[in-house]
Order: sequence, then C-alpha cells, then structure tokens
Amino acid sequence: MTARSGPDPNRSLVGASASDAKLAENYLRAFGYLPEDVPLQSDSGRAAVRASQAMALLATTGDIDEATRTVFEQPRCGFPDRQGVEDPRSGKSLTSVAEFVAFGTVWDHAVITYRINNLSPDFDQNRQRALIRAAWERWAAVVPLVFQETTGAPDIEIRFARGSHGDGSPFDGPGNILAHAFFPPPNGGSLAGDAHFDEDEQWQDGVRPGGFDLFNVAVHEFGHSLGLNHTSVPNSTMNPFYPVPSTPAADDREGVRQIYRRHIWAASLYRDVLGRRFDDGGLDFWVRKLFSNSSPEQVARGFLYSLENSGRIATDLYFTLLDRAPEPAGLDHWRTQLAGGLGRQSAIVAFLDSAEYRGKYPADDAFIDSLYRRLLRRPPDAGGYRYWKDMMKGGMSRYEVARGFVLSDEYCRAYARGLYRNYLRREPEQAGWDGWTGRLKAGLNHQDAETGFVASPEYQNAVVSWW
Repeated sequence: MTARSGPDPNRSLVGASASDAKLAENYLRAFGYLPEDVPLQSDSGRAAVRASQAMALLATTGDIDEATRTVFEQPRCGFPDRQGVEDPRSGKSLTSVAEFVAFGTVWDHAVITYRINNLSPDFDQNRQRALIRAAWERWAAVVPLVFQETTGAPDIEIRFARGSHGDGSPFDGPGNILAHAFFPPPNGGSLAGDAHFDEDEQWQDGVRPGGFDLFNVAVHEFGHSLGLNHTSVPNSTMNPFYPVPSTPAADDREGVRQIYRRHIWAASLYRDVLGRRFDDGGLDFWVRKLFSNSSPEQVARGFLYSLENSGRIATDLYFTLLDRAPEPAGLDHWRTQLAGGLGRQSAIVAFLDSAEYRGKYPADDAFIDSLYRRLLRRPPDAGGYRYWKDMMKGGMSRYEVARGFVLSDEYCRAYARGLYRNYLRREPEQAGWDGWTGRLKAGLNHQDAETGFVASPEYQNAVVSWW
C-alpha cells in the first residue's frame, strides 16, 4: 500500500493526545516496536508507529489517526511482531524483548507431544479438546510432523490463564491480547513451544459475535509453537489480527516448510525411495539422526541399504528376471545380502547366472536375446548379437556376459537417466549424465548412485516445494 502524503516523518508525536499517546506507547512496547528505554516522543517513537502501521497495511504516516487507533485496540495475538528494531540514528537494536521471541528455531524431532493442562469453562471441554487436535492437524497437513496428546511430560504445554501467569507476559483482560505462544527450543527454556490462552476472553466454537473462536486462535498460536513469526501478508494465518484464515495460506506454508526442510527431506525418502508414506516412529528416528550430526549421505544410505528397500529390490528382481514372486527363503537371502552392501547390479548378474535362469534360456542365443530385452528393453541389433555370440563361443561365461551388459554404456546411461527423472524430475544435463554413467560403468553400486541423488542439494531443495 502506498503511504499517503503527510507531515514530516521525522517529527515526534507532539500533537498526540495524552490518551492516544498512552494507547500507542502500551501497544508499541507490548509488541516489540519500542523498547522500555526509548521515549515515545522521539524520532524513534514515530518510526515505531510507522512500523506498526506497515504491519497492519496502513499508510505509514507516523500519526495516530483513527485507523491506527483501531489497530491498537483490535483483538490480536500477544506474540511480539518485531524483534531487533534498529534505531535509525545509531543502527543499534531498539528492542529488548525476551529471548523466546528470537526467530529461527525448529523442533529437532518429528513426533511432537502436547499436554492440555486445563480448558476453558466457556463451552464443552470435549469439543475444545477436539478443536485443539484439529488445529494441530492443519499444520500436519502442511509439513511432516506428528502431533500426539499426552498426559506425561510434553514438548508443548497448552493452558488457559488470566493476567500474570508466570511467563513474563501477562494477559490484559478482555479484548486486545487473546493468546500467545513461544518458539521451539532452545528459545524460551521450559516454556519453549507452549501456548497460553487468555481466560478473560469469551471462548467459543466458531467465528461469530460475542466471543472468540478457539480453533481460529489455536491454529495461529500453534504456528508460533512451530517457529513462525508474524507476517503483514493479508489473508495469512500468521497475520497477528483476529480472525485469521484457519487453513495456512501460501505464505504460511512456504515459511513453515522452509523451517522444517530437513523433516520434509526425510519424509520424502519414504515416498521416493521406499514408495510409501512415512511411519511416525521411523520418521522421528531419522529426523533425530539429522539433528544429531548424521549427514544427509549417512541417512540416505540408511534408507537405500535398509532391509525394507533391499527387500523391494530383491522382489523386483524376482518378478523382472525370473517372472515369479520370491519364495520366503530366497527373498530373505537376497534382502540380507543387499542390506549388507551388495550392489543391485551384482544381484542382477547373480540372478542371470542362476540355474533357474539357465533353465529358462538353455541355449546361448536365447540367453543373449533375453539380456537385450530384459536389461536394455529392446530387440538385439545384429552387430551386438553377433559380438556376444562370438564371445560365448570363445569361452566367455554367462556370468561375464551378464556383467558386460550391466556395465555397458547403454545400460548405465539409461539407469543414470532414470535417476534424474525419478529423483530430480528432469532430464539430465550432458556433463552430469556423462559423469554418472562413467561411475556406474566403473562399478558404482546402484544404491550408492541413488544416495548421491537423494542427498544432493538439488533434491533437498526441490522436495520442499514438492511436499
């Protein structure tokens, strides 16, 4: 919004009435625009008014006009809007808000527990509990986090309180501040993530006159509990002024996904490597690994060489090469071998050299033809067919022939191209394609090549927008 023309923006609030000045001072100090040691009647005080007007998308005049007074009295979240405001003269921070409002923290696990310490007497408590659960689910639909209510020691405590309630941020009675919440650890110490609702408000189910919608306010506050700050973007859940959209908007989704990008990456490995949705305990395990100094490469290898993925590879080889489902003993054997470090291409060669495969193609010419069709996915060309037939006549074993196909430029190039398409959702650039093809021809395990793709910065960045 373009600011309208007005008085000199550098003059102080000399003309403000005493009641307007007091209203402005209380608001600006409460929401992080003006520290206690900076007077309202100063250039910095006028700058603070302009900053609060910008957050509310008003003309940034620095005057306390009717629209600005309305904002100062509007029901809203008690979480400060600004942290680290700079004095235009000194360049030093003007805010001295508590440490818990510092931005940038994130939960270092995926299963986040909450405990409801008490509920409001204003309406049915079972319904309140359901609304709180539904508010968490709005964020679980945006990022791979699991919210579980507990009666034990929680990550997040939720409670209703009046006035001063032990967190250094007292409520103000009916109206204005409705609730507040704290960022994830380490900010806030024992209060990290906690959400408090002002019991002096009239809480209700639904946005309508006479009270405040618990669900609407909870969705907003839980955004703070996850690490989101306020935004001036209109129609966003993290706008500070009640009511807000109860479904996180594009601005909210982009912000929380950037905060939880490592969680999204781990969850994406379940989807893209294992072909399924994450299980709660497994995701929590891998996210904790990422936050305890395990590298993306180590976590990716954990997925690629897991018993689950190894079983998927082995099952696929049975169907692709032997045209049947695996028997339990055989599946267990190959799954164990692959999880122990055997490369997928080595398993392919072993299948092709097996007695069962020999029984399917006892003649050398049929064996060669099958390799073209099953591995290269095309009929044999005359020159290539003749080459391999001559090699077998000269004494080359089936094992060596199969290995020659699996390490051929054609097979490795096709496999590398598939990695680009499957994981990066694009066609390969020539230099990268040539590089991966060369490494595969030199014997790089297929699982290690996949590790390189899913641990790459390109994939890690891309999955945030694909979630």
